[in-house]
Amino acid sequence: MNVITAASAGFCRGVRNAVTRARECADKKNSVHTDGPLIHNKQMMTSLAQEGVIETSAPETLPPGSTLIIRAHGIAPERRAFLQSLPLKLVDATCPDVARIQAQIRSHARRGMTTLIYGDHGHAEVIGLLGFCEGRGHVVDSVAEVEALPHFQNQICLVSQSTQFPFAYAEIAETARCRWPDTVVLDTICDATKNRQAELSQLAETCDALVVVGGHHSANTLRLVELARTLKPVFHIETASELQRSDFEKFHCVGLTGGASTPDFALDETRRVLEAF
Repeated sequence: MNVITAASAGFCRGVRNAVTRARECADKKNSVHTDGPLIHNKQMMTSLAQEGVIETSAPETLPPGSTLIIRAHGIAPERRAFLQSLPLKLVDATCPDVARIQAQIRSHARRGMTTLIYGDHGHAEVIGLLGFCEGRGHVVDSVAEVEALPHFQNQICLVSQSTQFPFAYAEIAETARCRWPDTVVLDTICDATKNRQAELSQLAETCDALVVVGGHHSANTLRLVELARTLKPVFHIETASELQRSDFEKFHCVGLTGGASTPDFALDETRRVLEAF
């Protein structure tokens, strides 16, 4: 079977930066932990654990002097203040794109604006962003939720979670501007997301089916799967062990891509299995 791998498949720069920083800390033989999952990929977190980078949900229980890494999704200012109060060495692995959104929200919030965040309720990045709104933040994940909001007297600033669909964000922005004409709409979907989604559409033009490798709880991976379903038959897997030869008997060419937190070893193994079919 012919397999074409998307050039954009695998780590985005934010994830690569976070993993690199974690490994640098581990190389120093320190006690290294991450404040929650560093990235949304179980296989990579397992690999990091074998290298001495351990996820924790209770950093206050760590021994004094331990190294604690802030996850790539970023955290709210209140969470950062709590972590800074602990006798730990903090290492910030927040994605640069997420950190930029945080700064933009804070700047507009301090000018008295209400912030609308287009994103997934409960997602780590969104929770962190909400903390920069100075108490005037609202999360919406659909046009209907924008329409259901009360009327705000102050100006609106609209941002998006970094991994959303650009076309869906445009619909949210149009709805917000219909309700609040002076809404400030910021372009906060990262280039890696835009490029990955665009490349997937191009890949579908030459392939019979698509395979998306990535965590079942990874937001950007799930959006790739959602897009792929509109293009060609799609298989969403976390590991190559989930592939079944019988599913691919009628296909001659398969397109392979992965989420922003999918490690190269998962993509490489998937490619080897597919090519052997």
